[in-house]
Amino acid sequence: MFTLLKRLPLWLLILLSLAGYLLVLLVFPLLPHYNHLPLSDVRTFTPSLAGGLGYALLFLALYGLYLSAWQRVRQRGAALPLLLLVAALFALPLLFTYPINATDLFRYFVRARVFSVHGQSPLAVPPTAFPSDPFVELAGQWGDETSPYGPIWELTAAAVTIISGQSLLVSLLLFKLIGLLSHLGIGALLWQMLGQESPGRRAGLTLLWAWNPALLFSFVIDAHNDALMLFWLILGYWAIFWLKRPFLGFLLAFLAPLTKMVALLALPFYMLSHWRTLPTWAARLRFTLLSGVAALLLAIVAFLPFGSPLELVIRLIEESSGSAGFSFGVLLVLLAQRLDLPLRLEMVAPLSIILLLILLALLAWRTWQGKHPALAAAAAFGSYLYTALTFRIWYAAWPFPLLLLQRERRWPLYAGLWFLLTTQLSVVLYGHIRAFLLRGDYLVAHLIGVPFTFLLPLLLARAARNNPRSDRPQTEKSGY
Repeated sequence: MFTLLKRLPLWLLILLSLAGYLLVLLVFPLLPHYNHLPLSDVRTFTPSLAGGLGYALLFLALYGLYLSAWQRVRQRGAALPLLLLVAALFALPLLFTYPINATDLFRYFVRARVFSVHGQSPLAVPPTAFPSDPFVELAGQWGDETSPYGPIWELTAAAVTIISGQSLLVSLLLFKLIGLLSHLGIGALLWQMLGQESPGRRAGLTLLWAWNPALLFSFVIDAHNDALMLFWLILGYWAIFWLKRPFLGFLLAFLAPLTKMVALLALPFYMLSHWRTLPTWAARLRFTLLSGVAALLLAIVAFLPFGSPLELVIRLIEESSGSAGFSFGVLLVLLAQRLDLPLRLEMVAPLSIILLLILLALLAWRTWQGKHPALAAAAAFGSYLYTALTFRIWYAAWPFPLLLLQRERRWPLYAGLWFLLTTQLSVVLYGHIRAFLLRGDYLVAHLIGVPFTFLLPLLLARAARNNPRSDRPQTEKSGY
């Protein structure tokens, strides 16, 4: 099929992709279902095995069209307005598509009301503290939990509920629009920073971000706030390494962990890479102190409406230690349980943290030796994804924009590209296939799902690296 698609003109690939996204809207419409309880998911809309496999085939078709369009554009080039307008066109039906792979979008709304309606901090007070709130049941099983997000996100969410007049539907659409605008903004920044590439490669790499179905599903259909987090990270990267305004860049990048704390993983590698450009340790110390004090002041101002950040830290510690799923660590625990071995989740958790710290230390050393800052930050996210006990499909987006900026190696980009595909397809594996073919067996689902999700992209990337016809990086100096 892919060979056939490569022969089609770009305009036809765009039309076929748009038809696919319209079909997604038809199967998973938001408007008839947004105010119904219990909240729905992909299994609700496609309750049969055939329905689940049909969903997987539809996503595969969209991905095939996307990769075919990439082949066309990287050969002939394309202008940025075309790339972004087509991405917006694809996203238009997705704005009105139900968030099928997560219900976070509804919790954004409910937790925002804790602040905008009830005048309390969502970092300290859960939605169920207000049982008379007409929307409290939308929080579902997470109703007793406070927000795991930073103050920048909670201020954004509160502004959404105020602008919408506390309308659920309008708020959902605004959250989706924030995800889309963040996605398009990252695409524009990538285009700017890829200016030293050939026209075809520049357009192709930008397309890999802007037209990616997995990203459009995560950022527009599901409206995950990871899109805004990544926007701040890439905006900061642009200011530091392309605009050559490191102080401004670090402040902009610091908005990312104030949106979602996991972004802290990338910032040390930004700092180490900038340190290498400074002539003396005195200059490095001076810059670190100035940017550190400015970041601290920014955090204090951001947290002022919500109180102490310790509440958020405690919430994140509880979440990381109290829940787990779809990861290597959970696979080990499930295997141990089946074999009656004394391995428990609380024993694996500290080992995963130690492994992560070792990997981050090695990355820091490699960065100090000259590793590309984008590749180092992407590898930091990858280290977390492969060692954490909990994995969610939208986490796969974290390294991807950074992988598009690095030029040291091809295979990490290919791995990120396939990882976005396998994570989306894993929904059907852990859902429909587990329920209908594996008799609900979580261990067997993990035995298949973990290698499929995490290892298959690496194998496919290595195969692409050895393909002489695959895209090869140019040899000019990078612009950082």
